[in-house]
Amino acid sequence: MQVLGDNFNGDSVFVDGARLKQLRLSRRWTQDQAAEKSGYTDRLIRKLERGGPVNIQTLRNVVQAYIEDSALPVHPAAESFIREQTRMMLESLARQWFERIFNKREIEAINELVAPNVLLLAEGATHVGRDAMRDRVQAVLNAFNPLKLTIEKVLVDGDSTVVYWMVKKKHIAEFLGIQATNRWVKLRGSSHARFENSQIIEARDHWDVHDLIQQLTRPEETTH
Repeated sequence: MQVLGDNFNGDSVFVDGARLKQLRLSRRWTQDQAAEKSGYTDRLIRKLERGGPVNIQTLRNVVQAYIEDSALPVHPAAESFIREQTRMMLESLARQWFERIFNKREIEAINELVAPNVLLLAEGATHVGRDAMRDRVQAVLNAFNPLKLTIEKVLVDGDSTVVYWMVKKKHIAEFLGIQATNRWVKLRGSSHARFENSQIIEARDHWDVHDLIQQLTRPEETTH
């Protein structure tokens, strides 16, 4: 049985309401008691048990309240419930990063998705803080437009994700010391991110810098 439905988009998810209700009943709580324990309203609890959709962080907060209460033993299904729900949340956050930051060019979303003292390792350098992250992203977006990034696979392990991606983009301004070529380039790479409180606290990018330089500097083919 799934914790979340197959349909989820960004921050909102559809919930397996029957399973969530089973978890509440295992605590021997009424909906009013569940609301009090989780800090939400009984209306929200009813909405969750009907299947949502609801904000994914809201769901996580409610489930966390259910399993943290020490008055009763944790139901056997509770731990798997929160693990699966957390996995879905982290995958959603990882997908949001690439869709909003690169495909939609929402630079301001960095303040929402990234911790203030984020650590970024990329292109052989170490960067610290949101401003450094913003500068790096802005440099990419300034140099390549259009840019379309496609996620090929997302893996989740504990509090970390690894995203395998492919990007196709047009070089319109200086990047890595190379002036605009107006060439289209295509690259594949992967990005590792570690999360805390639903924000990225550490990120590592892996892609072939040499391949990009070759695509931008190799002689253009001519026809005779």
